[in-house]
Amino acid sequence: MLTITSPHNPTLKLIRSLSEKRHRQEAGLFVAEGRQVLERARDEGWEPDYLLTTSHAEPWGKAALMKVDEKIMGTISAQSNPPGVIGVFRQKWGTLKPEGVWVALEDMRDPGNLGTIIRTADAAGAAGVILAGQSCDPFAPDAVRATMGSIFAMPLVRLEQKPFLDLLREWPGESVGTHLKATESYRRVYKAPTLIVMGSEGRGLSDEASAACSTLVRIPMKGGAESLNVAIATGLMLFEAQKL
Repeated sequence: MLTITSPHNPTLKLIRSLSEKRHRQEAGLFVAEGRQVLERARDEGWEPDYLLTTSHAEPWGKAALMKVDEKIMGTISAQSNPPGVIGVFRQKWGTLKPEGVWVALEDMRDPGNLGTIIRTADAAGAAGVILAGQSCDPFAPDAVRATMGSIFAMPLVRLEQKPFLDLLREWPGESVGTHLKATESYRRVYKAPTLIVMGSEGRGLSDEASAACSTLVRIPMKGGAESLNVAIATGLMLFEAQKL
């Protein structure tokens, strides 16, 4: 294990730069923090490029092991209370296989919501998550933290808008969009494979995506709120589709 005492170490500079999207894209890397999260990564067969610790860490594949003090760890961590261990991993994208239940997110802008949806999809046993259009980066620190390790278990697929609309029209089972003007309740039996389609936090599904879905449903609300948080709504849809 290499002990690093200088905050100006080139590897530490690289890791700190991963807080910015353009640097994550250039390097193809992302940061995951905390022992519980890293245990999930190990269980799912991931291997970090770098593993930083303030105490001790077991060897992990070919990962470069680096020991730093708490002050340096604080300059790397995105959390107010830095963990004792941080891993730096290669980004991975999955392959779209129309089976089971998938979630498609159109123009999802909030990384916290995205991370929560990935975690919920994992809990519900979904097959994967599709990020369509201008959806935010699932490897952003806030998104990774919100997944609580599910980032390592859930296949992620990114699609531009046109291929996304084509997918909705051609989906072999049922592509189900949520829409406030829909007349059918979300509490129903869905045809497999099921593609749950959710819109952005602000405007919901675009008109083009709504028209391309085979089915539109709504989640009835008795109170005065105009809409649900998109992560909550996605969770309701996922567990209804899975009948869990």
